[in-house]
Amino acid sequence: MSLRINHNIASVNGHRNMVRNDMAISKSLEKLSSGLRINRAADDSAGLVISEQMRAQITGLNQAIDNSETAVAMVQTAEGALDEINSLLNKARELTVQAANVGTNDTNQLVAGQQELDNAIESISRIATQTQFGTKKLIDGSLAGANNYDTTKVHSFDVGSALLARSDFKVGSVNVSITTAGTASTLSISGGATALTGPAITEASFVAGGVSATMFTAAGAAVADISAAFSTVTNRLAEGASATFSVNGTDFRFESGESVSDMLSFINNAQSEYTLAGAGGAGSALSATRKLLGVSGEATDLSVRLTAGVKADAVTAATAGTTAAVTTASTKTAGVQTVSQLSGVSLGGVATTIALVADTFDASILKSNSYGISIDVTNTFAAATGNTAASLTKGALFQIGANAAQQTAVDLKSVKAFDLGLGGDTRTSGRIENLGSLRSAKSLVNGDFKGAIEVIDRAIYDVTNLRGQLGAFQANTLESGLNSLRVTQENLTAAESTIRDVDFAAESASFTRNNILVQAATAMLAQANQLPQNVLKLLG
Repeated sequence: MSLRINHNIASVNGHRNMVRNDMAISKSLEKLSSGLRINRAADDSAGLVISEQMRAQITGLNQAIDNSETAVAMVQTAEGALDEINSLLNKARELTVQAANVGTNDTNQLVAGQQELDNAIESISRIATQTQFGTKKLIDGSLAGANNYDTTKVHSFDVGSALLARSDFKVGSVNVSITTAGTASTLSISGGATALTGPAITEASFVAGGVSATMFTAAGAAVADISAAFSTVTNRLAEGASATFSVNGTDFRFESGESVSDMLSFINNAQSEYTLAGAGGAGSALSATRKLLGVSGEATDLSVRLTAGVKADAVTAATAGTTAAVTTASTKTAGVQTVSQLSGVSLGGVATTIALVADTFDASILKSNSYGISIDVTNTFAAATGNTAASLTKGALFQIGANAAQQTAVDLKSVKAFDLGLGGDTRTSGRIENLGSLRSAKSLVNGDFKGAIEVIDRAIYDVTNLRGQLGAFQANTLESGLNSLRVTQENLTAAESTIRDVDFAAESASFTRNNILVQAATAMLAQANQLPQNVLKLLG
């Protein structure tokens, strides 16, 4: 054993171990008091990097959850307003049907009904312009995917949510141009030689071009041909005469006294496939024009059976009658599909031209499914080549993910009165172009009940369709996304906790061990400090 005074190596060694144990117990105390395994980068640099990245994701997920919940509240606010508009539209329809009961209504009742209808229409526009979420207006058109287009030409412009949310989709102006004008399919019947003579109940038939018909006498007089029968809308069926029209597979039978105008009006009101016209309509005595455009629906489904009758007293009238040969001509015109282009959509910074072709089932709908754009045009627009501009927007865009480009959007169209019920067939509803025009046209007072009901039905479809889109968006996008976000947030938090949080059981054991080591090192350092005193014994 060697003894030294200047350097007490045992004391230095004891001090070093005591400092190390003290640092270890200090770190244990820090971890136990903070609850974190990593309090600084030096504790676990790689773990800190991973943990901070996860924390950023968790923070984003928490905010995305809040965003989605706010979006749900906003959608429900819009849907609540649409529900009230639906109620007002149902009331408007009720008022129109009531006013159509002209047999019991006088002028005062019609005026009162018109006033209530006007009030309902005003309320619809007021709700549309005043419904807000905070200060943001929801259903006035400011959050629509497409704005500022000519509603007399295009009555529905749908921009898909997938396109709205694309980061490379640039908003701006686009042009819709009709490159091929659409035409409707028309079937017309015109007559030739003498059909019937004499007042007796007789019958004559013809078949031409797949269309069969039987002549009749109008107002008791002999009719030379079918052209004469339908040449005047006031012509009536003779006594004992009947007429049966088969339109689109449905038979309509009329008896003595019915006028041409009444018969055709009834048929037009009862079905929506064709528009029938007499009195030289469409260049012939009787015509049926398919309301939809396109070759997919040729107007071939029309037949007429007309049975002659007598107006004069059967006792005094002659009973003999003759039936002459009947010659007729029928003309069948096939429709032409509408072809259009949508130019100016910017995807990926490149101006894109989208070709839009009529759907095979309803040729008045132009679609481009690849880009999520569909345009519904009126027959008038589709039949006239021209351009109309539109402004594409992002619609109502929501950030529903923790990262960039994790967005979704919904197209909140305007439900103001003048933007509802667009696209009515101008051949049947003339002055009425939208819901708002029911007020300006005084439709109930002027007796345009058919046009009013048609527009109101279209408006109901517009509102319920928008409600359906919002409901699907809320259920399938927002609420479903919320469930996914919450699961992701839970699992990512668990993963981050594994890296960052301290294991109290393991750290408590480590703290106890380090505490004992500190006490042992202190005791041993005291013993080491006593060793140099042994030198004094050598000095006697």
